[in-house]
Amino acid sequence: MSQDAKIDQIVYSMEVIRQQLEEIEGQIQSLALILQDLATSTDFLKNMKMVEGDSLIPIGRGLYIEGEVKNKERVVVSIGSSAYKKATIEDAMNILEERKNDAAKALESSRNSENDLQQRYAQLEDYLNRISRK
Repeated sequence: MSQDAKIDQIVYSMEVIRQQLEEIEGQIQSLALILQDLATSTDFLKNMKMVEGDSLIPIGRGLYIEGEVKNKERVVVSIGSSAYKKATIEDAMNILEERKNDAAKALESSRNSENDLQQRYAQLEDYLNRISRK
């Protein structure tokens, strides 16, 4: 393979890795927002019994509605595919905790993938610099 062909192949590989890194960075941002929303919901549920009168009720992504909590024993929880169920506060907390664990694992996996890709990109960049000097 000619030197120009090797350089073209490396540059192409670096571009593919750069695109993958952008996708992973988007996933990391989304997962961080999900974890933040889950933490906000968990905090609200923990303190819900103390809420008196009107309160700011989190509805996700930094959005709140002002309202009064009438039932402090049960909440409605999404169980996927546009399906919902009524759950006790304790059951809802367990569901949120499970979701937090899943999101944290996905975040860790995404960060590991990001690190691997960054290392691969650096190796290719280094190799490209070495063969370009020849």
